[in-house]
Amino acid sequence: MRGNGAPYDDPGDPYADHADDDFDLLDDLGGESAHSANARRRAQQRNYRPRYDKPNRRPAAEREGAFNALLWLLDGATGLVEELRHNDLGLPEDFWVHADAARKESLMAMRAILDEWIDEEAPPPQEAPPKRRGGIDIDF
Repeated sequence: MRGNGAPYDDPGDPYADHADDDFDLLDDLGGESAHSANARRRAQQRNYRPRYDKPNRRPAAEREGAFNALLWLLDGATGLVEELRHNDLGLPEDFWVHADAARKESLMAMRAILDEWIDEEAPPPQEAPPKRRGGIDIDF
């Protein structure tokens, strides 16, 4: 079969087992008479060969500046965040003063937790043994 499903006559075709035939439940239930002639069936019956060898389309990986949905979404999300940062949303100025103070307080609370964790992980300082030179104690 060709790419469009139209059969071709090749007596030496090693894949002529018809395993790739389209399965249609209506064919089994009602026979071929259940289907009216449509463009797909007419195209399968005639020997259709496209006029082109290779399409002009290429995968996005091969095209410079191709559309990237992930970058598009990221750009939109970044734009939304920037708009929310610079837009007062109709809220009074007192709200924004307190919201900024709350943000600073939450960052200071996280800093206190992190400082505590860092202090727990650090080994206790050990006193260095006094340095001796030739049996003489030297205090620095």
